[in-house]
Amino acid sequence: MNNLKLVFFWIILIASSCNDSPYREEIPYASFPDIYIQLDLPEFNDLSVDGGYVLLSEGVRGIILYRENSTTYHAFERNCSYRPYEAGSTVNVHTSELYMTDPSCQSSFSFTNGYPTGGPAQFPLREYQVSLNRRTLTITDEPVN
Repeated sequence: MNNLKLVFFWIILIASSCNDSPYREEIPYASFPDIYIQLDLPEFNDLSVDGGYVLLSEGVRGIILYRENSTTYHAFERNCSYRPYEAGSTVNVHTSELYMTDPSCQSSFSFTNGYPTGGPAQFPLREYQVSLNRRTLTITDEPVN
């Protein structure tokens, strides 16, 4: 009878360790003061067209500020969601400027929502709140997702 209990114990132990849900390691958080972007300034000319972007230094590894259209902007943390504590885990804009990518893990992410579109990443990039008031964008450290 003791052998049967031991076998049952091992079956439960093995079954519980075979979890198919992905492990999620949270992207580190770095608070920053509100960022104000005056869209009329020359250093933000790239944000005058749909698909334009600029890189900002705030956040954990920086922020990619992307213009979807004249009223919709996205601010994504550059810290990759796949193994975010690794040294090279930094997202850049791909040379095609059609999506974001982390060259160290080969994950790619959508500009419209920050969700992974390829590679090992299974979770979206952290997106920060962005509001537009006339020609001024305000980015806060409050996450959207």
